[in-house]
Amino acid sequence: MGNKKSKYHFWRWLILQIVRVPKLYMLAWGVVILLIIACLKADLIALLSGILS
Repeated sequence: MGNKKSKYHFWRWLILQIVRVPKLYMLAWGVVILLIIACLKADLIALLSGILS
């Protein structure tokens, strides 16, 4: 049971650190946006290759 609480404590600490430091906040959103773009691009490439073949 202590392990679960410890895990939540880490994630809470990490989120609070990101929110407190503006550069980390922007970096976190940048990474999220890049991941979304990469996924959409991969889906578009798969879709186009399926249509063209």
